[in-house]
This record gives sequence, C-alpha cells and structure tokens, in this order.
Amino acid sequence: MAEKDKFKKKIFKEPKAEKPHEEKEAEEKIEEKKEDGKVTTQTDTKKQDTKVHTTPVQPQPKAQAKTKPITPKIQPTAKPTPKLITTKFFSIFPYGKIINFLKFRKIAYAISSALFAFSLFIIFSGRVPLSTDFKGGVSATIKYEGEGTIDIGKIREVFGEGNIQSTGKNEFLIKLSLDFVEKAKAEGKDAGTAIIEKLEKIGKFKTEKVESVGSLIGAELRKKGIYAVIFSIIGISIYIVLRFEWRFAVGAAISLFHDSLITLGIASVLGVELSLPTLAAILTLIGYSINDSIIIADRIREKLKIARIAWTEDIFNRAISETLSRTIITVLTVLFPTLTITIFGTTTLRDIGIIFLIGLVIGTYSSIFVVSSLAYDIYALQKKKKEREVQKIT
Repeated sequence: MAEKDKFKKKIFKEPKAEKPHEEKEAEEKIEEKKEDGKVTTQTDTKKQDTKVHTTPVQPQPKAQAKTKPITPKIQPTAKPTPKLITTKFFSIFPYGKIINFLKFRKIAYAISSALFAFSLFIIFSGRVPLSTDFKGGVSATIKYEGEGTIDIGKIREVFGEGNIQSTGKNEFLIKLSLDFVEKAKAEGKDAGTAIIEKLEKIGKFKTEKVESVGSLIGAELRKKGIYAVIFSIIGISIYIVLRFEWRFAVGAAISLFHDSLITLGIASVLGVELSLPTLAAILTLIGYSINDSIIIADRIREKLKIARIAWTEDIFNRAISETLSRTIITVLTVLFPTLTITIFGTTTLRDIGIIFLIGLVIGTYSSIFVVSSLAYDIYALQKKKKEREVQKIT
C-alpha cells in the first residue's frame, strides 16, 4: 500500500502555487549574480593558472664561492743590496778634468812654424847626412885581430875622410865615399880588399861585412824613398776624408808633413844618417802619429753627434782631455823600449831609436795641438765667410 501511495504521489503531483512577478524577478537577479560569481571565480582560477605558468623563473642566488682559508702572508726578508764594484783603471790624467788646449793653438802654430822652417833649411841646404844607401859608396864592418886593443883615432888617420864608428870591442864600421870605390875599381880591386890593404899599416884586420852602392842605385833609392813618404801621406789623407771630414784630412796631412820633416831635421842635427832603416822608422812614425790623431778625431765626432750643435771649442777640448790619459800611456809604452834601443843598440839601431824618440814627442804634440786646432780653425773661417755672405745679401 505504501508503494502504491508513493507511485500515486509521483503521478499525481499537486500543482505548486505560482509566485508573484516581483518575487520571480528577484530570484532571477539572485541566480544571475550567482552565475556571474561562478564565471568570475572560473576566470580568476584561469588567470592564476596562467600566472603560474607564465611567471618568470626567479634567478637562483649564486652559489657562494668556497672561501679558501686565509693564510697569513710571510714577507720575505729584505736582501741587502749588493754594492757596485767599480774597477779602477790606471789613469795618469784625472778623468773629468778639462784643459783648454785650443787656447794655446796660436803659440803651437808659432812653434811648429819655426821648427818646420828650420827643418826645411837643413834639408835643402844639403846638411842631411846621407848613408851609402842614398849617396853611393862603401860600408864595411871590420874587426881588429891583433894583440890588445886599437884606438879608433889611428883608423881615422889612415882614411882621413869618411865616417868611422866603433860598434864594439875592436869592431868598427867604416863608411867611405863613392870616390874611394871608383879608385879601387880603377886599380882592379874591390872595395873590401882596398880597405884591408890600407889598414895593414897599423895592424891586422878582417872584414866581416862589405856593402857597396853605386851612384845610380843610390839615386834610385833616394827617389823611391821620397815617393814612399809622399804616397803614404796621400793614402792616409784619403782614408781620413772617407772616415771623417775633409777638415780633419787637411789637418792630418799637414801634421804628417810636419812630423816627418821636423823629425828628419832634428835627427840630422844630431848626426843621424838617412838610410833605408831610418827611412823605415820615419814611415813607422807617420803611422803612429796618425793613430793618435784618428782617436782624437773619432772622439770629437762622437761628441758632435751627441750634442747636435755647431762645432765649439768646448767639444774639442773635452775630446782631447778625455783621450789624453790614453795618449800618455801609449807614448810611455813605446818610449821604454825605444830608450833601450837607443842606449844599448849598435849604430843602425841607435839611429832608429833616436828617430823614434824625436818622432814620439813631435807626433804626440801635433795630435793634440795641430790636427784638431787646424780642423777647428778651418770650420771657423768657413762660418765667418758664410756670415759675411748673408750680411751682403741682407
């Protein structure tokens, strides 16, 4: 019965009472608001979803670097600064001291002119003693073989004219003129035999060396010797022109003639004969003298490059002063053996030693006072000439 009642109620439902119009509108607005609320909630959830997906990934904080344990720095102990070891070289002239050499150049010109004129007078007046190598004649080395010793005066009495020198104990050097050789040839004898025959009057002698030179050979040797000196000076001058400047070349050429002629004049006064060995000594002195001149000129050139200014007396004086110690030491090293040759040498070696002694002094003097002074004066004259030309134009 209960089931039938339920079935009847489902089929036969009672009609509901209709609500008024105002209540319906109120209910519809309430439902619309509910639906709007649902939509907004759905859109909010969507926005939240999109925010979740679109939010940028925040940068993760960097991992902090592992800090190393700080160890205290141990400062190294300061090493003592090494002391500079300055090597002290032997120096006669104190380095850094400057002498005004160019101040004395006019005095040097006067001394050089006087010595040069004196030497020219000795040479052209025929006062230069020529050996048999240049004038012809005979040169013989003899030895006394008798008992005891013999005086050189007795030998001179036998020959009268001629140059007779003692070269050792009972040893003598005899130099006779070309006339003696020609007389011996006219008698059919050679010069050595004629000398021994004359010496038999005072004792027993023996010839160890005999050299005879004819007049033609002597003249040829004399001419070649003069050419050797001239061409050597010309060659050295060309080298200096290429190496330095023509001003130094002019000064060097004048100083070479100056050194060789003054040395020859003074040596002639001292009785030194001009022979082939002594001529070789003069040529050696030419090379030695120009060596000092080149060293001074090279130092002057270095000073001019560094300063980059016009030539001044101060630059020349500094260059000469800086090389003065070297010049003096070089002269002394050559002077000692030269003195030994002069004192203990025989006739020819003694003549060579005398020429070397004179040439050392004259060559050193010319390198310091002549070459550089002439080069500077030539430059000064050119400078004055240019200034005059400029003044004329203006």
